[in-house]
Amino acid sequence: MNSCKHFIVVLTLLCWCPSLTLMAQRIGAGFDMYNFFDNSEGDDTYRSTVTYAGTRFTPTLTLATNDSLHRVVGGYNFLYEYGESGLSKGAIEVYYQFKNKNFRVLFGSFPRHLMHEQMPDYILCDSIRYFRPEMTGIDFLYTARNGHVEVFLDWIQKRSPTEREQFMAGVTTRFHFNRFQLGMEGNIYHYALEDDGHSMGHSIHEVVTAHPFVGVLLGNKRGTFTADLRGGVLLQADRDRADMKWHVPVGFIADADLRFYRFLLHETFYAGKSQHYFGREGFGKYYWGDTFTRSKCYSRTDIGYNIIRHKNVDFDAKLTFNITDKGMQWHQMLTLRFRLNGEYKFKSQTSH
Repeated sequence: MNSCKHFIVVLTLLCWCPSLTLMAQRIGAGFDMYNFFDNSEGDDTYRSTVTYAGTRFTPTLTLATNDSLHRVVGGYNFLYEYGESGLSKGAIEVYYQFKNKNFRVLFGSFPRHLMHEQMPDYILCDSIRYFRPEMTGIDFLYTARNGHVEVFLDWIQKRSPTEREQFMAGVTTRFHFNRFQLGMEGNIYHYALEDDGHSMGHSIHEVVTAHPFVGVLLGNKRGTFTADLRGGVLLQADRDRADMKWHVPVGFIADADLRFYRFLLHETFYAGKSQHYFGREGFGKYYWGDTFTRSKCYSRTDIGYNIIRHKNVDFDAKLTFNITDKGMQWHQMLTLRFRLNGEYKFKSQTSH
């Protein structure tokens, strides 16, 4: 019931705010539905075997200028988890977008999938997309002919007597020179104290994750085959201020992303020191990356097929095999995204 009230409040404010109404020369409505099913089985040493299944649906209203440079979007992201009797906690989406040829700014609460390039699962694990699909903060994107730079701040939680202040700041960048490419992705996570300063367990915590890489991009002229091959360093500087000691595990990580028509084969291989120094204590708090990198040798293989590919619908099936020094955990995954967007342009009035 609260979710419906939030949605009504957001749309009412958009419709009745005089400054927004006067500025808008286009008005649009949209609907986004995201269905996910992710079932895991096998070894659960590094990650619990669970089943994530649900539907997210987000109705939105958009006000924009005629040149589309300025845009305000408001809506609500509802979540229904299969097996529950009602809706789970959702999230408000209200954000401003400025976009020209090379530069874009997002400010507010906006969908994570609007980022130009998604961070890999070993930095932001796949369950984040299911249960925290919004970013609350600001995102700057600059695109050039041969690459991009994107910088963001995600303000996750404000400080209170019972809750810690938490935020993440990060960057993704990738540039290609003919078939050669280089780039980096990473973030810093700050996990502070409650208002009274007497947190149980860890005190203030900081984690810096970085992944600089080099690689090559291959493909045929028709675009039916592409290969994105890259390798680099995965580094994590990790400390708890209670002991003021930095733990810096470093390893080699390689990615191979192969796509042929609707088929996908993605391989990730890690070898090095165990990541996530504080282990399960930090997962879901200040560790947002895949916990399988706690293994000193790790392989993830994704085999997928795009069942439906349409401008409004994407339906994908995938098998994922996570192999570590303790055994194998495998996932059966289905995701479906359905999108509808429409805009009405107001006709200009000319006086005679």
